[in-house]
Amino acid sequence: MLEYFAHDEPRPAPFNADELKPEHAKAIGAFLDERVKELRAKHPAGSPEDRAARTLKEAVGVHLDALNECFEDEEPETLQARKTSWNRLVFMVWHWEGTEGYDAYQWRLVRHLDADAAVESARRLLATRQEAADKKRAERQ
Repeated sequence: MLEYFAHDEPRPAPFNADELKPEHAKAIGAFLDERVKELRAKHPAGSPEDRAARTLKEAVGVHLDALNECFEDEEPETLQARKTSWNRLVFMVWHWEGTEGYDAYQWRLVRHLDADAAVESARRLLATRQEAADKKRAERQ
């Protein structure tokens, strides 16, 4: 698993999909666009590196378009699409972790649609752990 921070700040709780805003999409898009510009500036047009950079630009654009369509409302289906689109971009940007401009605080996976879903997930996890502990205790007796 990738480490989110190189410094000693506490790791923040994950975003919920309903907390993501268009500004988050804009920031991650701008960061990736700069990486593409850097690559294209260092390699001649038509080179394999230039083609790879253009491919990255197109892929990022597709994912950003999909994410930007998910800010119209807060319906569960829209939040699920927002979560999925955001996480795809996060996986793409992770390869630049530790470089200048990379925002490890903001660019992390979304695990839940909203606070209610996060609480429900925590309850299920605790119940599962309690069941496992109860089973283990019963086996020892």
